[in-house]
Amino acid sequence: MAVHKEHYMTPIAERVIRELIERKREEKKREKRVTMATWATTVLFAFIILLLLAMGQENLGSTIMQSFRSAYGFLLVAMCIGASAFLILERKKLEEAEEDYAKLRKEVVERYEELWHTEELRTHSYTLYEWLDKEHDVNLFHS
Repeated sequence: MAVHKEHYMTPIAERVIRELIERKREEKKREKRVTMATWATTVLFAFIILLLLAMGQENLGSTIMQSFRSAYGFLLVAMCIGASAFLILERKKLEEAEEDYAKLRKEVVERYEELWHTEELRTHSYTLYEWLDKEHDVNLFHS
């Protein structure tokens, strides 16, 4: 398709499509980071909860309490706080990336007549849309 791209889109449409693909990549990257941060935060907090529950045991409680008062306990709590902060920041960035992608996608759909202004370009737009959906998970078939 790249060999004869002038049959599929105008230079303006090409720039818009490239930007749309880039924004979709950014959105996917942010989704992966949010997933990773969610798992890390969950595991760290689960570990702290298990340690706190184990403190109820008479023999084990004093040992665990000592470890919480040591540098390791501080490190574990700091890691939980850091993972939580990272998760919050990444969620905000994901929301921004989703919003940016959705705005540009809506603009492309609304400006269909302008971007594919000739009948020949419109006939090939379906092929381009299929390729975008299949290769980049960018769906322009409907708003």
